[in-house]
Amino acid sequence: MENIFSWLVLPNSVVILLYEKILSLLIYALLLFNFPKLKTSEQVYLGLVSFFIVRLIFESMVDYGSIFQQLTLYTILFPAIFIIYVKCICRSFDFDILEFIAKFYLATYIIFMLVYGRGFSFSLDSVEMDDYGPFSGDSRIIHARSIFMMIIPMLWFFDKYLRERKTASLVAFIFCLVVIVIHQHRSVWASSLFALGVYFFIATRNELIHFSRTAKVFWSAAMVLLLVYFIVSQLFPGTIEFFADRFSEILDPAREDGTGKFRADQRRVYFPMVLERPFFGWTFEGFEMPNPLVDWWPEKTGQHFHEGFMEMLFYHGFLGLILKYFYVLYLGYKAFFKNIDEKSAILIAFSVAGLIFSFNYVLPLIYWGVVGVCLYYLERTASTAADDHPYDIEYINVNETVPQSSDQRVIETVND
Repeated sequence: MENIFSWLVLPNSVVILLYEKILSLLIYALLLFNFPKLKTSEQVYLGLVSFFIVRLIFESMVDYGSIFQQLTLYTILFPAIFIIYVKCICRSFDFDILEFIAKFYLATYIIFMLVYGRGFSFSLDSVEMDDYGPFSGDSRIIHARSIFMMIIPMLWFFDKYLRERKTASLVAFIFCLVVIVIHQHRSVWASSLFALGVYFFIATRNELIHFSRTAKVFWSAAMVLLLVYFIVSQLFPGTIEFFADRFSEILDPAREDGTGKFRADQRRVYFPMVLERPFFGWTFEGFEMPNPLVDWWPEKTGQHFHEGFMEMLFYHGFLGLILKYFYVLYLGYKAFFKNIDEKSAILIAFSVAGLIFSFNYVLPLIYWGVVGVCLYYLERTASTAADDHPYDIEYINVNETVPQSSDQRVIETVND
């Protein structure tokens, strides 16, 4: 389901999209078949998603005479199903795969850039392609949705360095950080900063890293940044101003000369339409109506949203938005809890960063799979904690006289 990996295996968007649609239907059927085996909370959640799908089927049959007029409406909802599927698969096999995921993204990025990255530059020149696939369409090469996933290895190796102080982990972390910076996707910059902030909050709150060590890291990072700033400003005088200008658009996304202007226009035009149908959205009618902003997309192909929140609001309303993002909000709530291990901390930080990314792009499907992995790790941690304390302990006053009997059992000490 990761776009850059799929492209290395089979560089054809039509086949990959068809594969994803077919597999999404099979995954939904598999979950329905195993519905009795799911946990109660998973059954309730899947039941709510199924209610939306059944409602769409009836609407399509009544208004359009077909079983499902636009399958895209199902694929927009499918991430909610994918979360449950991945969580159940991880639980069935008792996976511990975060390290694999981190190294997978690092290796996949390197291989992809070796194969397709020859035209990379900072110029942001447009690149005409017959099939854009996972490409950004300019000299940044890779689309923001795939660079966003590099936050996972960045957090993983950063955590390992803080806890183990291994040079290899530090080098890998710096490499991931450089990758995120040089590809110039400001949505990923903002998401990365937010993810690091959430990680530090969880890690210090749960004493995964010591405050003194964290302070040293911040101090060392500040000194290194000052050194890098001095060197770059001397050797490449315009580079600092270039990146500063790129970063400034994060704080002013609606400025006239920025790429965020189109997203702002979409919010301005579509949100009043959302308020006309706030509960379940425009569904199939949203594909039938012409695009009110541009005319270069074919008719009846949808509105082509660049923002995850607005896409859900327009097609599925506020109820659909809450349904799809429920588990992400839940993970944000869990970030304030204690007894969270380092792997859960990394995954929570990455998952809630998706809320920031959704203001700029529709999240990739694989992101929702990682949310499922995060829920599994939290469930696994809670189960482990319960196994560590399986009995209710009744404390006794050892100074009292205990009557002697042939079946006397002596409790020496009980330590928690």
